Amino acid sequence: MLPFPSANSYNGTSDTPSVLVTFDAPDVVALLDRAGFRVLTSQGPLGGLCCIPSLSAAAPAGMAAPTVILARPHTVPDFLDSEVVILAYPEEFSDAATLLDEGASAMVPEPYNPALLLATIRKAWDDATMRHELRRYQDDSRKVAHEQAAAMLQDERIAAAGMIVEGLSRAMLEAVEDAKCAQYVAQLPTHAALHERGGSIVAANNAFRGRFGPDADRGIIYQSAGNEGWIHPVEETFTTGTSCKRCEPIFTAHGEELPALIYTFPIRGPEREYDLVLEIAVDVSEVEAQQQKLLTVQKQYRKLFDEAPCFITVQDRDLRVVDANRRFKEQFSFTPGARCHELYKHCSEPCTDCPILRTFEDGQSHQAEMQVTNNEGTPCNILVQTAPIYDENGELSRVIELSTDITMIRQLQSHLASLGIMLGSMSHGMKGLLMAIDGGAYRLEAGLKREDIERIASGWTQIREKLGSLRKMSLDILDYAKNRELVPVQTDIKTFAAKLMDTVRHKAESNNIALTLEMNLAHGTFEADTLPLSSALTNILDNAVDACLFDRSKTGHSVLFRVWCNETELHMVVEDNGVGMDRQVRENMFTLFFSSKGHVGTGIGLFYAHDVITRHHGQIMVESELGRGSCFHVRLPLRQPVTGAPPSATCPC
Repeated sequence: MLPFPSANSYNGTSDTPSVLVTFDAPDVVALLDRAGFRVLTSQGPLGGLCCIPSLSAAAPAGMAAPTVILARPHTVPDFLDSEVVILAYPEEFSDAATLLDEGASAMVPEPYNPALLLATIRKAWDDATMRHELRRYQDDSRKVAHEQAAAMLQDERIAAAGMIVEGLSRAMLEAVEDAKCAQYVAQLPTHAALHERGGSIVAANNAFRGRFGPDADRGIIYQSAGNEGWIHPVEETFTTGTSCKRCEPIFTAHGEELPALIYTFPIRGPEREYDLVLEIAVDVSEVEAQQQKLLTVQKQYRKLFDEAPCFITVQDRDLRVVDANRRFKEQFSFTPGARCHELYKHCSEPCTDCPILRTFEDGQSHQAEMQVTNNEGTPCNILVQTAPIYDENGELSRVIELSTDITMIRQLQSHLASLGIMLGSMSHGMKGLLMAIDGGAYRLEAGLKREDIERIASGWTQIREKLGSLRKMSLDILDYAKNRELVPVQTDIKTFAAKLMDTVRHKAESNNIALTLEMNLAHGTFEADTLPLSSALTNILDNAVDACLFDRSKTGHSVLFRVWCNETELHMVVEDNGVGMDRQVRENMFTLFFSSKGHVGTGIGLFYAHDVITRHHGQIMVESELGRGSCFHVRLPLRQPVTGAPPSATCPC
């Protein structure tokens, strides 16, 4: 277990951001100290992996305040309920990813950028503070709920008293003309008074006299008494012969205004319809105060709900979204009552391993990772965590879902994976080139031994060509690894388009697929790095031919390649009448390793095409319908911008 500072070492107020550094890093400590953080350090033997259970059971007393922990992957403590920021070298990324899955807040790569490190720690501090406040609000809400329950119970008792007044009035009939009538009324709870016709008080209890004065012969003073058309509740009961219930402000003998529930009931005599009216006033100021306090707590919870740095939804058993926070509504076009899978994935069926349904089945929290699409059509990777919500009867009625956007992490993983694939394929290519160079060297040596000038020239030509290819392949690796800037050159539009068609012509014609090139409106030149752009557009044309090959529903297939330009842009459209795509395929087609071709596809071609076209400041627009074909529309500027780096296109997310 990693030793931590004693409670005595926590000086300063809880408002000062605290950072606990669990490894020896004087430069990091100095940076944090200059930035205004209260820095705590701890060094010693480590133990276990990070499991981060509750602090309340294991942390020392001085650690109750929110704290951010800055650690290496091998120095993460295994009990603190704090926000953990991991500082990791590239070789530690795998361990860091595991810690992120287990609850760590964020990762900063080494060598670290000071501004990025400080911004990440400040955000972690905000999250720790919000979680600390959320616990405090939870404790306060439980206390308020307990007090509210007591207040509501008292209110129900008062209401029940009003319901039994009818029986009470019948019991008082024989005592109405009795001299002891005043004694009976005096024992009634709340503020009670008996009125005769004309409004005079026959009797009143001690609570009534104490609040409204011993000389309150005319009863309670109502705030609305001066309003036009207002009728005194006692007068109304005398007139209608029925009970009356109102909620009105009243005044005490000292002029204090009170919110009150007013009940009036007729008391009928044996020979007369009614001679008296019982007036009962219930002070509800405490109830209103509790309601106001509850409303304040609800607003605080709503603010936390809306400002949480993740997507939060509350769903019922039909997967309908009952409520959602502000961030979810902004990203996913929230409509009350819409189903989760309709908002997230635009599909009609739930996910195969839906964590919400699993929580409804076993009442446990579940995790899942999935790719969803926001209201702009952009794919996002999210990490989902669910928790059950029980009603007042203890039944599981709702499930809350918290989703964290991890798109940037997955983009990094995709980039690393694609780099590995490229290096693997390049190594095989280099092996072939080196073997060819060996062959050329053999021919050169043989020519030197035999003094055969022709053999020497042939061997040297072979060596020089393969060395050029090897150099080009090495530069391609550097382009991908270092994102080297493109080198645009002036290129004739018609010549470029014709060469693209030639690359797929043999494949199309050998499979009886009609290939048509229309470029009547294409003229002039455009600026592009033709080598990567040719590969990108060839992938799109090749996919169009494959879409026709996979379509068994019709016999006549065709691919149309239309090229035209205006004053500023070059347009290239590839249309086919092949199998087409549904919405899910369209939204994921530019994702690395995603392929709709099964084992035939690699999932790299369209990802690479999107990357190259985006780096050329272009766009790809796709229209497709299942069974009716697809249309890829590529737009490129005729002239590349002179200043500014091309936009990053590692992933279309």
